[in-house]
Amino acid sequence: MRSVHNVTRLAIISGLAIYGLIMRLAWHYYPRIGQPGVILNHGIAFGLFSRLPQIGVIMATAAVIALLLMMLWRMPSVRLPVSWILAGAIGNWTDRLLWGGVVDYWQLRPYPYIFNLADLVIRFGFILLVIQVYRQFRAEESLWQSRSKV
Repeated sequence: MRSVHNVTRLAIISGLAIYGLIMRLAWHYYPRIGQPGVILNHGIAFGLFSRLPQIGVIMATAAVIALLLMMLWRMPSVRLPVSWILAGAIGNWTDRLLWGGVVDYWQLRPYPYIFNLADLVIRFGFILLVIQVYRQFRAEESLWQSRSKV
């Protein structure tokens, strides 16, 4: 089992690297908004809530980021996936603060939506989080079962 310090170090380094790459791509694609496949998304996932004022979306995102930071601090076993989710959330939040929406630039046909690296990182981080929580649950469950047999 990896030590908590190694996981923490990996979580911080990978989260910062991912955030840097997300922002580099956003700065690269921002001047191309309006060209085919590059949009400024004023909503959240899939353009939902695009009619809400941006300040509301920014504040809601800030609340989610605060929750993720608490998870990062208090739950060492899930620091890696939470750092990835956090990198994606902060990347999209930074886009909103800078440009009033999220720069989306990738589309995989036949998938009808345009998305960005932050969206992918959030999804992969969430999948990894579910896997890690499930593994931890199974390990604790087997520990309890072995104790009850004694």
